[in-house]
Formats: sequence, C-alpha cells, structure tokens
Amino acid sequence: MKKSKKFLAAVAAGALTVAAAVPALALENQFNGAFTTFYDVGNFAGSGAVANDAPTANYFVQRVRLGYTAKADDHVKLVTKFEFDYNFWGNSSYNVGRGTGGAIGADSVNMETKHLYLDLNYPAVSAKIGMMPYNDSFKGVLFDGDMAGILLSHDYSNAGVSAGYFRFGDSADSGTLGRNTHDMFSLDAKFAPSKNLNLGAAYYYFTDDSTKTTTTNQDVKIHNLGVNASGAIGPVALSGFVLGQFGDLNATQDAEGYAFNVGAKLPLASGTLRSEFLYVSGGSNAFYVPGGAGGTEGGQFYDAEMIMLGRDKFATSIDNAIIYDVNNLNEGVIMGTVGYDYTFTDKISASANAGFAAIADEAAGAAAARGVTRGSSDYLGTEINAEAYYKLSANVTLGARAGYLMLGDYFASNLDDPYDVKLIARYVF
Repeated sequence: MKKSKKFLAAVAAGALTVAAAVPALALENQFNGAFTTFYDVGNFAGSGAVANDAPTANYFVQRVRLGYTAKADDHVKLVTKFEFDYNFWGNSSYNVGRGTGGAIGADSVNMETKHLYLDLNYPAVSAKIGMMPYNDSFKGVLFDGDMAGILLSHDYSNAGVSAGYFRFGDSADSGTLGRNTHDMFSLDAKFAPSKNLNLGAAYYYFTDDSTKTTTTNQDVKIHNLGVNASGAIGPVALSGFVLGQFGDLNATQDAEGYAFNVGAKLPLASGTLRSEFLYVSGGSNAFYVPGGAGGTEGGQFYDAEMIMLGRDKFATSIDNAIIYDVNNLNEGVIMGTVGYDYTFTDKISASANAGFAAIADEAAGAAAARGVTRGSSDYLGTEINAEAYYKLSANVTLGARAGYLMLGDYFASNLDDPYDVKLIARYVF
C-alpha cells in the first residue's frame, strides 16, 4: 500500500513539474457570442413580395452565434464562430437542415460554420488564413461576407496595406479541381495624412469560370478600382467613395459599372444627424456584385438603415428587401437617406430614419423578376422607420423597430404599401 501511494505521489509530482516547465503550451480560451430573437408582424418581410391585398404574417425568429478563440500568445490565435438559426419558431423538428428545429421536440441538426481561420500577428506582417469575414472598403456595396482565403497586412504609423487571395467557388465540371474557379484578388491601402483625414484606395479583381460547361461560358474577368475618404470639417464628419468596374462581364459584354457615395454626420441637439447618398449604375452599365449558392454575398447598403427598401440589419435568415443588393436586378440604385440618433439616458436610446430610392436605369425583365407589373416611373418608394431600445442590463437589450414603405410609381398602383414591426430581445456576451 505504501509503495502504491509513493508511486502515485511521484507521478503527480512529475506531472506538475512537466506542466510548470512548458508554460508555452498553455492556451487562453476566449468565448463570446450573442442571442437574438424577435417577433415580427408585417406584410412584406416574411415573403419579400409586394401584392394587392398582401396578407399580414406574424412569426418569431431566433439566432444564436457562438465564438471561440484559442489564443496561444500575442502572435497566434485560432478564431472560430458558429451560428444556430430557427428561421421561425414552429418550422420543423427531428431533421437536418439550415434554420430548422424550431418546432416542438427540437432535436434538429442545424449548426452553421461562419469563421474558421488562423490569425497571425507579427511585427513584419500579419496574416489571416482560412474562412474569415471580409468586406470591401466601399461600405459593403461590392462584397461583405464570409470567404476562404489568405489575407496579408501590415500597418505603419499613419498608413496600412493589405493583399489577399480568396476562393469563392470551385467546380469539378472539368474533372479537375482548381481549373473552373471563382476567385478574388484584393489590394487595399489606407493613409492618414492628419488626424481629421483618412484616404484609401483599393483594387479587387474577380475571375469566374466556375460554371463553365459545354453549354455555359461565364468568363467573368472584372477589375474594380476605387478611392475612399473620411474626415471632418468642423463638427461635420464626412465619408464617401468612387468605384469603377472594367473588364469582361461575360464572353460578349464589357463590365462598365460604377458607383459613388457621400455620407455625413453632424452632432445636433445632443443627438446625431446623419445622411447618406448612393448612386449605382444600371442598364447597359450594370454593376457586378459577386455571389454564390446563397445569392449575393454583399452588395447591401446597411448604412442606409432601411427595413424594407434596403436589407434590414435584423433580418437574419428571413432576409428580404426591395433593393436586395445594389445591382438591383441590373437596374442599379439612386438612394438618399437621413436619420437621427438620440440617447435619452444610459439605458434608453432611439433612432428615426427616412429614405427614398429609384432605379438608375431600366433593365429588361427586372419587373417580372420582382413579380410585379412595371409602372410609369423609375421611383421605387419612400420609407420611414423608427426604433427604440432599453438596456435591461449591461448585456441585455430590449427593443422595437417599425417601418412603413410608400411604394413609388415603378410599381402598379393597386399594390399595398409594405409595413413591418419587430419586437427584439438581444443578449451579447
């Protein structure tokens, strides 16, 4: 018995000695996430369609995002994020599929992977390798999503530069992976000549022959070149960009899309007044937005703070809008918005927004793709919305958001104006 106890004591002491001798193997485990659910009532968001006598839907949506970071030291960490959605409560149970499991019994397999990448930070260069979030330098009108690739970057005292390669898609049509692919190459630079001025320039190159077969030849080769700036003139904060496209939209059509934007923010009466204007070309100069199996991964303009005219920041899996992306069925966008944010107390805040939008140029088949009869004008409509939030605690927020869209004469006159109301509960940790 004594020998057994001595042996166990020796093993324990040895284990402690080894653990103390290799502190470099210790990991810092970091967890974060968010729970969001909302109750939605409206005649648009649930279907994404405008119609005569449009029915009113009501449903509950739930989303959980969980993040885990394994940090080895100040230079190396593995970043992961996972998502669990119920597209709406009551949809299904005991099955496998994205956004399922909201019905009684639950027990569905619906885990989605969002981010899985290695993050390296060294004085000479930083690198991200794997499936990562990445957005353009033009307020997301080109791309804003999760993508697999390699992004190298380096920051200087008042400047920074990054270069990346991303594979959006790969097709085995030819029998060989890596031949028919959808890829992006990126080069981005920023420079701050003073504390009140930031300048940037970016180049993105898309190449896509991932759908090439004996009957289809996509042959996308599009160069995107633009500049952006932000700064302050007195109390007014300004931001904007100019972006142009050239190259091959397909085997027979040149890419000639372009976009420009200007935004402003101004402190006013203890709140903040803000405005955005966006123009994106359409028609024969249709603006190219890259996409995948889930549709376009970007092309939205969340800075507008619209609910139905543009994509809603709370839409989760049920994501519908009159202007789903700025290509807008090849018709482009002319959009102007104004908003006001006000904080009443450390717990209560509110915002109000108004916006208008029209197409930039008509494109064949666009109205039919929307499921409507084309009206007499290019004007899509005017939206007004408001939201208010109460901070129940440091991590829990309750809120309400409502909007009404007055359809323009782009649509036939017998269609109902869309509306939407959300009651929101959110926990962030």
